[in-house]
Amino acid sequence: MTTQAERRAATREKLITAAREHFARNGFEDTHTGDILKQAGVSRGAMYHHFPSKRDVFEAVFQAVSDETIARSLKKGGRTQSPLEDLISTCLAWLQAARRPDVASILLDQGPQVLGWVRARDLEAEASLSLMTRALERAVDAGEVEVASVDLTARLLNALMAETALAALHRQPPISAAKQEAVIRQFIEGLRAQTAQSR
Repeated sequence: MTTQAERRAATREKLITAAREHFARNGFEDTHTGDILKQAGVSRGAMYHHFPSKRDVFEAVFQAVSDETIARSLKKGGRTQSPLEDLISTCLAWLQAARRPDVASILLDQGPQVLGWVRARDLEAEASLSLMTRALERAVDAGEVEVASVDLTARLLNALMAETALAALHRQPPISAAKQEAVIRQFIEGLRAQTAQSR
């Protein structure tokens, strides 16, 4: 027998799943709450219980897509003896996941427009930026990376990843996936400590 909390969680999940499909296909402005409700099979009152506005639904979708993409990249990322190589492989796995048009549209195109750049950045910081920071710290502790500021470097890497994913989405500039990945690898390799380079 399902509990009330489980039913509420299931309703919330239905709304997020339906909204994600509509936002990815039609965009935020052209998605109507009625379409989401119809596909999710829930009442308007049930939606407002979970989400006071369409923007709140979008924020939940944004977080779900972000978490899913990060989880996928962490699963595919390497588990080697080198924290630097692990960072590179995880970044490349994230880029591959973010090349999916629905993911790039929600995270990179619509997210900053709907939520505002600051809110979208803060939501990303709760997940990807903290992971990026920890990965860099591991590489620094291992003596593989030498940076003046781990925090700023993590933010720059996050920006690099987002810009590369946007370039892939819009094909501007028209660079192959292989070259995009080579640029990411080259950029991160450039952080290698001098002592590590001389080994």
